[in-house]
Amino acid sequence: MQVVRLTKRGQFRKFVSMADKIYRGDDFYVPYMRRDLRKTVRRLVRSGTYTALAVEEKGEYLARVLFTVGPSKQLHRKKCGYFSHFECVNDKKVAALLLGEMCRLLKEAGADHTEGTYFPYDQDNRRGILVQGFERPPMILTSYNPPYYGELLEACGFHKDFDTVAYHLDYDRYDTERIEPLTRRILDRFGLEIKPADFKNLDHEIEDVQQVIAEATNEQIFQEAPSREDLVRIVKNWRSFLWPDFIHICRRKADGRPVGVMMSIPDYFTVFRRMNGRINPVSLLRAAYWRKRIRSVRAMLQFVVPDYQMRGVNFALYHEFYKTCRRRGITEMEAGTIMENNVASRLNVEKASGVLDKIYRIFGREL
Repeated sequence: MQVVRLTKRGQFRKFVSMADKIYRGDDFYVPYMRRDLRKTVRRLVRSGTYTALAVEEKGEYLARVLFTVGPSKQLHRKKCGYFSHFECVNDKKVAALLLGEMCRLLKEAGADHTEGTYFPYDQDNRRGILVQGFERPPMILTSYNPPYYGELLEACGFHKDFDTVAYHLDYDRYDTERIEPLTRRILDRFGLEIKPADFKNLDHEIEDVQQVIAEATNEQIFQEAPSREDLVRIVKNWRSFLWPDFIHICRRKADGRPVGVMMSIPDYFTVFRRMNGRINPVSLLRAAYWRKRIRSVRAMLQFVVPDYQMRGVNFALYHEFYKTCRRRGITEMEAGTIMENNVASRLNVEKASGVLDKIYRIFGREL
């Protein structure tokens, strides 16, 4: 049993496929698109910015990890290690061998702390190790892993750096008829209206969304507002997956100023799960069939500008979300992920009848 550093095409193929053994028989597992993941990992490693390791025994991979070094604003460190795509059999010796070598290389590179898991380039995508909430399948862009992963990391000297949480929403806990007039009074009192995004006027909509997020995130420690270019790229890459009526923008009627936004994404994991990580004629036919039958959605983000916070705007946005879900025939709803110490956002979800359902943990270790 040894740790190998991945450099060859065949090694990247095994890096991707080893996860299938970990999750064999798990109906909740959503494989990455294998070809895309191979290309991504190979590109990151060959760029020199990332390193990929695997524990190999008799030609088979038992564990894998991808990692890099970068600055950490929240930890005030110039060099911090970030790891992702961690998968491992249920064996502490295997995990210790893999993570020990990762930590050694990170320390050589000048890092004095490492944490994960994070998705490369996107810290909100598949973030953290799932430690609570294994009863429901993962929703779009959230993490999923065997329950023993947290124990493996702790056995290797890692500890909790912070948690993010997700809430389950349910029609049975939400009294639409009672809340409808309340939200209407809130909007009328402040001269506001909530409308779905207009994809025919996309540039204007992106500017309004970026303006709201920029104003609302000025005081947040763990978040930076995406630039307009970032949002354009996100919308371009995800446009075929977005439903315009699940992007709600709240504006003042008098001058059109945007004051709040809520974006939800249909749960395409239900489609990807049936594609089984492959893109071919059969999987594309399955995708075309199942995308019309999506019945779950994830509320990914909600922002309200400071001068309209605590005025019920958040509540009104959630109400529009519920109404859209009913109209679309959605049966499963989730909101998150939210930083555990973001009390205001968590209260907003709880007021909208959300119940804490899943916890994702970022594990860290001093080097």
